[in-house]
Amino acid sequence: MALTAFDGIGRTAAAYLVMSFLVMSFGLASPALAAPETYGFDKDHTEVRFSWDHLGMSRQSGRFHGVEGTVMFDPEKPETSTVDVRIPMSSLATGIPALDDVLLRKPDYLNAEAHPVITFKSTEVVVTTARTANVLGDLTFNGVTKPVTLSVVWNFSGEHPLAKVNPTYAGVYGSGFSGRTQILRSEFNITRSIPLISDEIRITIEAELNRK
Repeated sequence: MALTAFDGIGRTAAAYLVMSFLVMSFGLASPALAAPETYGFDKDHTEVRFSWDHLGMSRQSGRFHGVEGTVMFDPEKPETSTVDVRIPMSSLATGIPALDDVLLRKPDYLNAEAHPVITFKSTEVVVTTARTANVLGDLTFNGVTKPVTLSVVWNFSGEHPLAKVNPTYAGVYGSGFSGRTQILRSEFNITRSIPLISDEIRITIEAELNRK
C-alpha cells in the first residue's frame, strides 16, 4: 500500500497543520480588540433640558449649555464605556432672566455661588439593545450626591455628516446620543414651593460629541 503524507506524521498532527494553514490563508485569527475612543462634547450642539410641573397648569422648562467632560465609548463593547460630565450652573437659561436670577442666586433654590457645577460620573453601563443602554452613575447637585440612571439611545457614529459641506468638520469623527432620567429635587435639598412647583424634575439630554 502506498504511503501518504498523513501516514508519516499522524492524523492528529496533519489535521493541526491543515487548520493552521486555513487560519493563515483566510485570516481567521482573532482580531485585535478595539480600544475605547475618547470623545469631547460639541458645546454648540449639546444641551441638558429640565422641566417641572407648574401649578398643575403646564410644564415649564429650562436648559443648560456649556456641557464639559469626556465620554469613553467603545461601540464593540459599549458596556465598558464611561461618562464624566460637568455642567456649569452659570449656563442655565429658562428664557426668563428674572427667574434665572432667582434660581441661580437664592440659597433655597440652586445656590450657584455655593455649588457652581453639577457633575455626573458613570459607575456602570448596562446594554439593553443594540442601540440603547442604561447608564448608572453618581449625580452631584447642590452639594448632594445621589445615584441616577440615564436611559440612553446611541443615535450615530461615523464621519461627521457636515464634513463634506463645512470645512470646520473636515476629518471629524462624531457620535450622537440622547438620554433621559427623572429626579426628585427634594433629595438634593431643594424643597421650596413644593407641591405648587413639582418635586419631580424630568431631564432630557441631547449630545453631539467629537472624537479627540
